[in-house]
Amino acid sequence: MSAVDGIGAVGGVRSALAGQGLEAAQRLRTLKEMEPQPGITLQPSQAERPDFSATLKETLAEVNDLQLESEAMLERFATGEVQNLHDVVIAQQEAAIAFRLVQEVRDKLLQGYQELMRMQV
Repeated sequence: MSAVDGIGAVGGVRSALAGQGLEAAQRLRTLKEMEPQPGITLQPSQAERPDFSATLKETLAEVNDLQLESEAMLERFATGEVQNLHDVVIAQQEAAIAFRLVQEVRDKLLQGYQELMRMQV
């Protein structure tokens, strides 16, 4: 195969890809052209929309449960009921990560609130 054959082969691949690109571009439509399908809604109904305070309470309850389970695992390990140290450490790390996540979310919420309060009307 000569250098000229190699260049021609590359050109052939490019033209084949360009042809596919045109066909693909013709098949694609923008979102403005697409009609919504019946039965599909973009916003959930009021009954499906989760309540922020309920979600926050559930999350805090889950984090609290992880903290309590971690403490209980540590006590069971100290009394000898649990032999596997790995389970105790994993439970402690899960509780610590969940707590840090709640702290970060709280900090972001406070930052947003403070930013809103600094805005001039």
